[in-house]
Amino acid sequence: MRTLALVLLATLACSAHVDARRAPLPSVPGAASADPAAALAPPPAAGTDEAKADLAVVLWLQRTRTAEDVARATRELVLGLDAFAGALGPAFDPAAYPRTRALLDLVHARATRPILEAKKSFARPRPYQSDPRVAPAVEREKTFSYPSSHATRGVLVARILGELAPSRREALLEAGLQAGYDRVLAGVHYPSDVLAGQRLGAALADAFRADPEVRTMLETARAAEWRTSAASR
Repeated sequence: MRTLALVLLATLACSAHVDARRAPLPSVPGAASADPAAALAPPPAAGTDEAKADLAVVLWLQRTRTAEDVARATRELVLGLDAFAGALGPAFDPAAYPRTRALLDLVHARATRPILEAKKSFARPRPYQSDPRVAPAVEREKTFSYPSSHATRGVLVARILGELAPSRREALLEAGLQAGYDRVLAGVHYPSDVLAGQRLGAALADAFRADPEVRTMLETARAAEWRTSAASR
């Protein structure tokens, strides 16, 4: 994943998009009703050198992706607790964490409106809608491209789970970032979509962790399922 991350970041080195690990992130008070687009720079304009570089990465990954890459991208289509099980250790059993699943269901539901509003605001076509050379390896999406919902949710879920399993925080973030990068590999997003999604996901995570309902569910899950869990050590 690190090699791919470097490729994506290098592509956008001269842009306003930054890595979700280090960026100073805007707060999103009341994220469900706030304007998420205010936290994001616009995507590269069509026809610019940056937009051409964005597409070049999509086409390069299309030429070089393997069957294993595509299988991984397919497994990441749903970013629930199961998708992060590997980052939580070989003995982790997602079925034993119903309260954590309920927490993630709430987080996903809260994130849907901000993500869709941001997509509608920028109205960027998907790579395969703009260039016939792009052949997606997963199901084509009907929503707009920017920002990437998977990249947003990958970082958001990773940060929420990192609250419950702090010793696994780095591995969780790696998994969350990978889910976003794999959307470029699969041909359904540009690199700039992913980096914007990561930025939005981090901002939403900060807002949701301060939300009383999310906080209560998080603390309930921690007490019931994570106090003695090996994954939290």
